[in-house]
Amino acid sequence: MSLRKRLLKSLYVHVPFCRKKCPYCDFYSVEDFSFVSEYEKALLSEFSLRNPEFTQFPTVYFGGGTPSTLKPNFFSSILSRIGQFSEVTVELNPEDVNLCYLRNLKELGVNRISLGIQSFSDNVLKKLGRRQKSIDNLRALELVFKVFSNVSIDIIYGAPEQTISDLEKDLSIALSFPIKHISLYALTVYEETPFYKLMKEGKLKLPGEEKLSDMYYFIEEFLTNQGFKHYEISNFALSGFESKHNINYWYLENYLGIGVSAGSYVNRKYWKNTSNLKDYINATLHRKELPEKEEIVYSEKEEKELKLIMGLRLVEGINLERIQLLDSFKKAIEKSNKIRILIEEEFLIFKEPILKLGKKGLFTSNAVISEVISEIF
Repeated sequence: MSLRKRLLKSLYVHVPFCRKKCPYCDFYSVEDFSFVSEYEKALLSEFSLRNPEFTQFPTVYFGGGTPSTLKPNFFSSILSRIGQFSEVTVELNPEDVNLCYLRNLKELGVNRISLGIQSFSDNVLKKLGRRQKSIDNLRALELVFKVFSNVSIDIIYGAPEQTISDLEKDLSIALSFPIKHISLYALTVYEETPFYKLMKEGKLKLPGEEKLSDMYYFIEEFLTNQGFKHYEISNFALSGFESKHNINYWYLENYLGIGVSAGSYVNRKYWKNTSNLKDYINATLHRKELPEKEEIVYSEKEEKELKLIMGLRLVEGINLERIQLLDSFKKAIEKSNKIRILIEEEFLIFKEPILKLGKKGLFTSNAVISEVISEIF
């Protein structure tokens, strides 16, 4: 499939290798590093198969897995094929960070680092099954800021026995560094993860919804008081440091994903690569075939629905006129008592033509967005 002459806003590169898979993680990853060399070649093969002439992506994101388990020449092999980019993000695990590695990344054009901190509490890190300790996180941040200024960190809340006091310490320590962006995710237990098995066996006790909501509202108040802008359900940034790459997703712009299990969206067509490492390598490297496993072509109506779902994740909301749903939502207000209640109770805020989630709606976003979708479509 040629992507020529189609405007692509983002490139995502999936690196599936992890030294140890976290028990809560449902992203595709493997602990077998014997396939690294073949995988790197397979990625380049897929990139060429997609479109050998397409060379410009405004944003590039290396995610995983653990991209920092690979050597700098891997990033060079991808970035050298791209003519221009404005934002290049690499996810790093704290235990992989060293000055030489960081300087090499910067020389290659990487200008944004996403660091998987998760917590500064050794107790919380242990309960999450993370390999690093708090001292590793602190050391990693000190080193990263010697080379990069645009740094994002991930923090998990809602871990077993975690308190708001623990969360406050995490955020206070984080902001003792000049961090520009923080992603905060509630611990979610997915099927087919070790945590799911433990939860089913009654061996994993997570905070209830009331405690999670208290944590969420605490996070928002704490970070906004420190000058951070809450710009997406789970993301906060200093002005000008929002993730351009992820914003492209939330606006449902065209993007290309390469690598095992990576997804792509181009002009109403979504496809996902195989989630089997050996199958991916055999297809792209040995047979020179595209590794697509799943493909969906959306109708215009379905695309509007997707744009609404993604756009409502942004705190600023979505312009219903832009996605041609303004009249449909007005009709929904007239006919649906549920929509009127959501607006009256400020789960939704509607100031024509902008629809957005209210403060209560941000925490209960999945339920609120589902209600909106069911009433409009």
